[in-house]
Amino acid sequence: MSNQILVDALKKKFGKVKGSGDWLRIPCPTCSQHNKNKMKRYVPTNGYTSNCFICGQKLNLHELLDGQYMVGPDTFTDYDEDEVKEVDPRALELPYSQAVPVNKLPTTHPAIKFLHKDYLYDLDAYSNLHKIVFVPYEGGVIFSNSSVFITSAERLVFPVYFEQKMVGWQMRSLPGTFYGDMEKDVRYYHIFNKGDYLYNYDQAKSYQRVIVTEGVKKALKFPNGVATWGTGLSRKQLRLIQSWPEIVMLLDADQGKNNNTQTRAREFVDNINLGNNGVKKAINIDLSRYEADSPDDLPSNILQQIVEQEWNVQINQR
Repeated sequence: MSNQILVDALKKKFGKVKGSGDWLRIPCPTCSQHNKNKMKRYVPTNGYTSNCFICGQKLNLHELLDGQYMVGPDTFTDYDEDEVKEVDPRALELPYSQAVPVNKLPTTHPAIKFLHKDYLYDLDAYSNLHKIVFVPYEGGVIFSNSSVFITSAERLVFPVYFEQKMVGWQMRSLPGTFYGDMEKDVRYYHIFNKGDYLYNYDQAKSYQRVIVTEGVKKALKFPNGVATWGTGLSRKQLRLIQSWPEIVMLLDADQGKNNNTQTRAREFVDNINLGNNGVKKAINIDLSRYEADSPDDLPSNILQQIVEQEWNVQINQR
């Protein structure tokens, strides 16, 4: 749903809307009769939670619009959440003719150096549980992608499973290899509908709590970690995340003046905590408070300590 569709929805319900840009103003439905027409309820055009500067009561946009619309982290969207998307059959086949499990590679291999750089050391789990492999030069498969040359050769491949079935894969190029050092290297490549899934969903479902990260390597820091393949969240991903009773958002810290990842993460957490009568609990952790830009920057044991500490502090403050 675009911002204009949001404006139209608010006008339909509240009669008038003022403002533009990041914030809109409407009459407040939770204020007294005397104050409700003072237009002091502020509604974000790219967020979840509205707030009134008179009565102070927060309402997520799903509640404000009587459940008619589902709010996404970046903007409203009017696509059909039950839309059946075409599946590329190549996504259902592993993209190589031969591959090597990462726990069979020597410690000097570029793939191992790449994993160790981000404090990823449990090679047996990555191989046996997550089925992560390195594709040697002779095992590569070429993919047609306009004028850009893409091959699975000399890449890591991360299969994606959902309800015990492989639904896709992501490839990652590696520094220190011929293809990975090409000037126009495409670092990440996938051809499945990533908005329909979460990486590591099946393993994480056995836990009470889920840790939501942006990238696959970051999710590997936790047995209950999942990845969304970026800062955006689809409706299906939002639904999947909310199937856990305890949710931790652990996205990257904001970098650059136009980056509002942490704002969206906080709004998503507010939306969960306001909208389910305490049945589910959610927190957001901004790693910049720990002098880190990303889960990549810290070892698993430190991250797990941070999660436990933040959970206890933030939940007890409510």
